[in-house]
Amino acid sequence: MSAIARPAFIVGCARSGTSILGEAVAADPRVTYLYEVSPLWDKVLPERPDHRLTREDATAQTAAALRAELSGRAAEAGREVLVEKNPKHTLRIPFIDAIFADSRFIHIIRDGRDTVASLMFRNRGPDWGHLKTPGWEDLLRRYPTENHIRCAHQWRDSVRICRDDGRALPPGRYLEVRFEDLVRDPGPILEGLFRFLDLDLDQGQGGLAPSVKAFLPKIQDATAGSYHAKRQVRHYMDNHAVRVGRFRENLTAEQLVQVEAICGDLLRELGYN
Repeated sequence: MSAIARPAFIVGCARSGTSILGEAVAADPRVTYLYEVSPLWDKVLPERPDHRLTREDATAQTAAALRAELSGRAAEAGREVLVEKNPKHTLRIPFIDAIFADSRFIHIIRDGRDTVASLMFRNRGPDWGHLKTPGWEDLLRRYPTENHIRCAHQWRDSVRICRDDGRALPPGRYLEVRFEDLVRDPGPILEGLFRFLDLDLDQGQGGLAPSVKAFLPKIQDATAGSYHAKRQVRHYMDNHAVRVGRFRENLTAEQLVQVEAICGDLLRELGYN
């Protein structure tokens, strides 16, 4: 049996705020936080052309190996909740559910236009960056220079797959968080998230743990002199003043039309007008 009680996974398209949300959660001393431990997963995962995994990929051998690996990490820390942040898991909910039947998923969603504006500087030319969604190789061939189009497909497909998979789970195991709400007022978002993780809020301390409350000012909309989540500085481009609505600074009018043609239905569904 696994020593892990209800592991949780922070998922979302790359450049959607998974790292800053993960660090905020990790600030609570009751959380064992794993940052994208992909090597741990890669050594036992079946070979695939992309990052999508389904229940059929969860063989008994693979499941046993992953339970052992993650149980070891949990036992080392001895804390109440194990949380891993990993955008690859955005495409793996059915697979993880087959292995950890009580697992929970926190899906952070960001305006697709802003996400594309951030993704496109690390996903261009002959290189495909970040999450390998189904069909990524075909997109790379079809759009060798139009990286904003590739990134638009990447956002749309990963968010759609994750939402469909997450909402198919039983109640209480899938939670959606908006990046814009997190940036605007992080306190209530984190309170709701800790309740979702069954971690009691300390009412005597105003709800959140002091260490979490001390982290909240690092979550900012303005980019000038702001904090960057660990290992994310390499992705930062000094070409926008704000994070919410940055597409207005970074996408040309033509690029915006093309991105909205791909993402428009999902943007409207999510309330991004």
